[in-house]
Amino acid sequence: MTEQAEKKETTRTRTIRDLANTPFKKAMLVVQLISYVLIVGSPLIGGFIGRSLGLKASQTGGLILGVFIAGEVLFYASLAFLGKEIVLLIRDKMKGRYKRKKHARE
Repeated sequence: MTEQAEKKETTRTRTIRDLANTPFKKAMLVVQLISYVLIVGSPLIGGFIGRSLGLKASQTGGLILGVFIAGEVLFYASLAFLGKEIVLLIRDKMKGRYKRKKHARE
């Protein structure tokens, strides 16, 4: 590879399309998105299920914890299958957000 081609490859921005290039990786990306919903929405999801089933407060709390743990397990399982690329993609997106805010202040 020439020096220009190497530089172009390293400076290219990562996209979701590059990450989910096989059907299995697409499925793992969907699992990761579901895990985000379960982690963030665990109080709402667990509370709704607990109220629907008529559970006591302590049982509902346990259900909320179970939903949260299920989200964490799905997150780390999908992260293991997606590998380093998802971590780099998230890091690049966060860097881009913080750089824009920093330049906006100046």
